[in-house]
Amino acid sequence: MSRFIGFCIFLAVILYGWQALSGTYEAAYNQKVVLSAYSVLGNGTDEEVLSGIGLTDSKYEKAQLVTVIETLSPSLSVLSAGERRTVALALGETDLRYHLKLNTGNYVPTTFDFSTNLLYNVSYLANTPSKLLHNIKMDFALAKEMSDSGPIGRGIGFGVKVIFVIWDILHAVTGAAAALIMLVFGSLIGLLFHPINSVINFFPMLWNVCVTIWHAIRYIFNLF
Repeated sequence: MSRFIGFCIFLAVILYGWQALSGTYEAAYNQKVVLSAYSVLGNGTDEEVLSGIGLTDSKYEKAQLVTVIETLSPSLSVLSAGERRTVALALGETDLRYHLKLNTGNYVPTTFDFSTNLLYNVSYLANTPSKLLHNIKMDFALAKEMSDSGPIGRGIGFGVKVIFVIWDILHAVTGAAAALIMLVFGSLIGLLFHPINSVINFFPMLWNVCVTIWHAIRYIFNLF
């Protein structure tokens, strides 16, 4: 286990170092991950997702929540116990990137209580296969769209596709390792910061865990 964790830390250093040196590629990749959140939740075509058609449907609420967190950076410190569970499920089920800190400035382990930290990490682990497949599918869709602009576009699109697929795999592996670790440590941190909400959220969290495991299976079929 210690070798696996060490290997994942090594991969994380490669991933985030590579992204930090990539500038606009990292920004484009983050936007792609958010777009893929819509793909996870719906069975519309990739062209519809890329062009934003029909993304106001209520089934996309989790993806819209991730978009708001990523773009508008609202403070999460004022959320109720139930709202924090909603955020945990939105991130765990649709966002391939594992979050210790959000664009809002909030640290996940200290923002969520014990039960919500547990929910986020279980949801992330269960939904990783679905999110990885949807993100890779989106990589190919982006490359196809770029290839329509001619030979140069095809070359750039191929390079972007290769880089993004590698990043997707690295995010999935390192994210799963982080979720395994934070399943324990993140939950304990949440208990220290939010002892009352940890109790309030415990039994609702048990139901949410069952639901998110079902979603992990169901969302895979949105690929087709």
